[in-house]
Amino acid sequence: MIRLLAPSALVVVVAIGYPVAVLGNRSPHFPKRADCVHRATKDGDIEAVFGRFDRRADAAAMLRRALKAGFKGSQIEGDACGRLKVAVHGIRTLAVGRELVAEIQSVGLHATLEYAAP
Repeated sequence: MIRLLAPSALVVVVAIGYPVAVLGNRSPHFPKRADCVHRATKDGDIEAVFGRFDRRADAAAMLRRALKAGFKGSQIEGDACGRLKVAVHGIRTLAVGRELVAEIQSVGLHATLEYAAP
């Protein structure tokens, strides 16, 4: 009889114990939009982000504007909050990033420097 109850007891313990251990005293945390933006403050793996969008059509419109302005490395990708962003990757230093942002602004667009998602 104990042999039959042991697997069932193990399932119950895992089913209850795992969520309790993971959550502890905290409730589940769902990311806010601000949680997905990590402004660059020092050199590293930086990207210039032209904007975040809820609709693919809006992201595609921004991508066309960025590409037309000459920012050939621009692309659309998802962020950790389920939104789309238009970004240029491969910036290693804040100095280079700031020069790129100045160039972006000179053609009437806006971008922020953020750390690239891992």
